Amino acid sequence: MKNLNILKAITLFSAVIFLQAFVSNTSYAFENCATTGTVITEDMSSGSGYCLADPTHRKVNAYKVGLCTELPYASNYKSVCDFMYNSSTPIELEAIKGASTNTPGLNANNLIEGREYKFTVLLFSNKTYVKSLVEFPSDRLGASGSGKWCWSNGGGVDTNNRTSNQLVNKSAFTADCGSKDAADPKYNFELNNSFSSSENGGATPAVERNFPNWAEKASYTNRGWSNELMSDEDTKAVFDVSADWSNPSTNSVYWLAGRPINPTAKVTPNSKNLDFKFLVSYGSLINWSGEKDPVDDDDWHADCESTPCIGRIRIGGFDTNVEIN
Repeated sequence: MKNLNILKAITLFSAVIFLQAFVSNTSYAFENCATTGTVITEDMSSGSGYCLADPTHRKVNAYKVGLCTELPYASNYKSVCDFMYNSSTPIELEAIKGASTNTPGLNANNLIEGREYKFTVLLFSNKTYVKSLVEFPSDRLGASGSGKWCWSNGGGVDTNNRTSNQLVNKSAFTADCGSKDAADPKYNFELNNSFSSSENGGATPAVERNFPNWAEKASYTNRGWSNELMSDEDTKAVFDVSADWSNPSTNSVYWLAGRPINPTAKVTPNSKNLDFKFLVSYGSLINWSGEKDPVDDDDWHADCESTPCIGRIRIGGFDTNVEIN
């Protein structure tokens, strides 16, 4: 087998990075926000919840970027993947809505001619970032203002802190609202010390959230997703299952993520270009609250009873794909 050092015509030293909205499924914990055009029309008049919306930007700091012949997990990814980036110094991958940007630093020399690559792999910091600007048909309340437009305000979430009433104070909101002219979106962060478990509907914390058979219908193209938190590049993180759900304890440092390539990619003697695409499937999570059941009144600020609040803009997810031609 030949690697890309032999294939003189290939120039594969940058990544094409862009955003792609992706409709969620019942297999995933959250649903897309109801929209009319680009306006979020989700009913926020009562209760509280999450829905998925398109961010303007999504960003991760990656230590390893590669293509794999099998779905990568902590136990196998170094043996089934060939890396285009592999360093103790992270490379920044940023998705920008409606745009493509080149990211210097990816090198395809380790990809093997004739090898069928079925998945991508990223090992990145478990602290990741999202920037959003969203529109509603009527006013929403944010950290310090109200209006039809809401945006990420530079705050963040540490998933080690799952106390139910964090949003009683507006100062804890990670979204602000006002006019479009006043909008000043900043990157919000999320530090994923743990995930919610996919096996039991998200009711408990976990260090993995994997969907190896995610698609429910044969027509769905995205299947075979892996997500595992790591304490180092070789070791899956440990979660103390006896810990209080409101204060879980993990030693997570990295997030290892595998995503399917559709269609699968193969380097041939005639290959000239490779586009590695960092996508934002699932976008960002909008955490909202309106008029509430009396049992839940203590969980959110009292002003949300009169005007729905946008309390948080959180990480929704991402996807990747590769094209070789």
